Amino acid sequence: MGDMFSPISDFAGYLNRSKNIVFFTGAGISTESGVPDFRSPNGIWSKYKPVEYQDFIALESARTQYWKMKSESYRNYADVKPNIGHFMVTHFQLEKKLLGVITQNVDGLHQMAGVPANRVI
Repeated sequence: MGDMFSPISDFAGYLNRSKNIVFFTGAGISTESGVPDFRSPNGIWSKYKPVEYQDFIALESARTQYWKMKSESYRNYADVKPNIGHFMVTHFQLEKKLLGVITQNVDGLHQMAGVPANRVI
């Protein structure tokens, strides 16, 4: 049974010994908080086709679709709160070991958990 936890323990030890940590996060870190990822069965891409930049620039209908999609996704973020994953990243900020977070997320949960905005890219 000890072998099953060895990789996790090894990783935790490595993080605790590190002085300059960068986390890369995506939708998975926020799904526990209730933010649906775009690709899940109930995600935004199941309802809307992604709007390409050139279509957004050229077509009013594409802009309308884009803003409708953004409005719907904004409502998904209204009541969400950071989860243990966000607070784990904040732990390293408090320990002065976090260089930053690189994320595709626009939910603001890293910042709500206590990571300074200037450390989130």
